[in-house]
Amino acid sequence: MADRNTEKLDYFLIFSVILVAMAGVMTLYTQEANASDALGRWYKQFGFVFIGLFSMWFMSRINYQLIGSYALFIYGFSLVLLILTLIPGIGYLPTARGARSWLKLGPITLQASEFSKLATVILLGQYLVLREKEMHKITVLIIPFIICLLPMVLIILQPDFGTAVSFLPMLFTMLFLGGADILHIGSLLTFGGISLMVPMYLSYSQLTLLQPLIDLLRKDNKAELASIVSQVQGKIWAILDGKKVTGVDLASLQNQKNIQLIREAADVIKDEYASIGYKILSNEAFMFGLGGILTIISLIMIFIRIARGSKHLRNYYITIGILGISILSAIVVHKSIPFRENQVIRLTAFLNPDQFKQGAGYQLRASKPAVGSGKIFGKGFFHGEMTEGRVPHVPEAGTDFIFASWAEQTGFFGSVLLLFFLMSIPLRGLQISFESKDRFGSLLAAGIVAMIFFHIAINVGIVIGLLPVTGVPLTFMSYGGSHLLMAMTAVGIILSIKKRKFAN
Repeated sequence: MADRNTEKLDYFLIFSVILVAMAGVMTLYTQEANASDALGRWYKQFGFVFIGLFSMWFMSRINYQLIGSYALFIYGFSLVLLILTLIPGIGYLPTARGARSWLKLGPITLQASEFSKLATVILLGQYLVLREKEMHKITVLIIPFIICLLPMVLIILQPDFGTAVSFLPMLFTMLFLGGADILHIGSLLTFGGISLMVPMYLSYSQLTLLQPLIDLLRKDNKAELASIVSQVQGKIWAILDGKKVTGVDLASLQNQKNIQLIREAADVIKDEYASIGYKILSNEAFMFGLGGILTIISLIMIFIRIARGSKHLRNYYITIGILGISILSAIVVHKSIPFRENQVIRLTAFLNPDQFKQGAGYQLRASKPAVGSGKIFGKGFFHGEMTEGRVPHVPEAGTDFIFASWAEQTGFFGSVLLLFFLMSIPLRGLQISFESKDRFGSLLAAGIVAMIFFHIAINVGIVIGLLPVTGVPLTFMSYGGSHLLMAMTAVGIILSIKKRKFAN
């Protein structure tokens, strides 16, 4: 007779998922109830919830170890779907400004990138179990990075930067729990962070200097040059650096005298308005020298360790070396990879939303007041003035910014209650991960937990203006079938791990 414990379900986890999902349906309904031209998203989302619950139940009855045995096939199939989205005529753009992330099969649209997250977690869990005893070696980390890098590159090509970045928290969480050296993980995080954040900060600073530059040119009676800068916007910095810039056909910029006059004005603005951080980080000679010196010091320490066999230098030469290499990498990235202006604004607008009147800056300037307007107990359902209607004051109020709509209507009390049940889902999953009967189940549950937790944390952080706008949905609540079905399927796998906790 089968052990009765194998049939136990985590009812609190199931209840939390259903409660949050229905809160999402309710929020969508309140947004459209008083709109004469409503999109009808609430009943579509209710249908997605019903299908998701079936998927969750179905996956809970499948042995998760069987899923692991097909990990490579599942992962390969997800890559095929991602490749198909890039093919014109097969890949589907829901809006002119959107990413080619969907596959359209008749009336059904599928966002392949969402399911690739779960496929990646399954394969990572299987690989980490196979190489468990070798996780202290940095070379063993190459394969996990490739496993994550392949779908990330395909998603970036769509382009969907926010979804691509969401793979990294899952990867580092699973590497940490899988036994990877914390120094190696920290080094990789440092390298990626400095390599991307320094160029992004420089690009952000240049955008904030545009208006002072235009004002100075006008003050000096150079209205024509001010008009040129106004038209090309952030591209002017690349032009001043002598780079070839596409999409700029102004004849005035072919005149070297004009470019020189703008460059001189730009130098004045940098001296007067640029921050100390910008002046230091934009000094290529200083940065190259600093990075080179740190790298050389690290190499000397490595030679000393080899010659004397002293192991205590390891922590020092890895830390110093990764800092040096990261600084050099940041210079290369800044010089060779031009960030698009909308990308920079999207990722940096949260630092100063008032600086950017459109796009991500506008979203943040709208969402934060909506959250705050709910006060303690909210305005009440059907009274979300800033988040109701077909075109609400808060953009994406039913998708990425649905938490702002909930907070406006239910206030601080309702927001805390929602966050309690939202965070209960990954916390219960983490407990199941610790109690799993085998290593694969533990890592698989941990990867799913990381995926859910970081979606929740990042989305809420974006809505309240603490994090950059990256297009990450609020799991179980934001409108959209693909992410909801993927998340509920993932919870079904966690339930499968829980049910087989005591199985032989």
